[in-house]
Amino acid sequence: MTRKFFLIAAALATLSACEVADITQAPIPYTATKNLKAKGTHNFTARTFVKSSKGRNEVSGIPCTFTADGFKASFVTPALVTTPDMGQRTPPASITCKYKDVSKLEIMPAVNITVRDITASARSYGYGSGLVGLVVAGISESSQKSRRDATLDVYGYNNVIVQLDIED
Repeated sequence: MTRKFFLIAAALATLSACEVADITQAPIPYTATKNLKAKGTHNFTARTFVKSSKGRNEVSGIPCTFTADGFKASFVTPALVTTPDMGQRTPPASITCKYKDVSKLEIMPAVNITVRDITASARSYGYGSGLVGLVVAGISESSQKSRRDATLDVYGYNNVIVQLDIED
């Protein structure tokens, strides 16, 4: 789990070094292809990047398709995409983006957003507070996870960056 956190932190640090485009369109709704019995919705952000002489640049207006068992959405990046929250039944999904005849597919596992946020909050506190802070954060995280009503957990997808393997 710690390795996963550091990978996410590295990705966020990399993204923060890049200039990102504003999302100007309304959230993209999904289209159900079967009865989902969803208990709510969740949003994730989709962005596309290409290589450049300065490292990488975000490219706007790239057409993408998000698909999962039972629903789909089509949009151009950057976008805020709405997906159904089907609890533990939320299926893995994929996003495919195409730019200049190059397509890129990214697999997106469903995640428990509630647990992810509890973990991220506790760790962000713990990492800035030394060894004692890490211990207290771990206890707090464990306590929050055990006290919550798991039937109310929100499921969805992490934000996604599609890195197209072309130079702009």
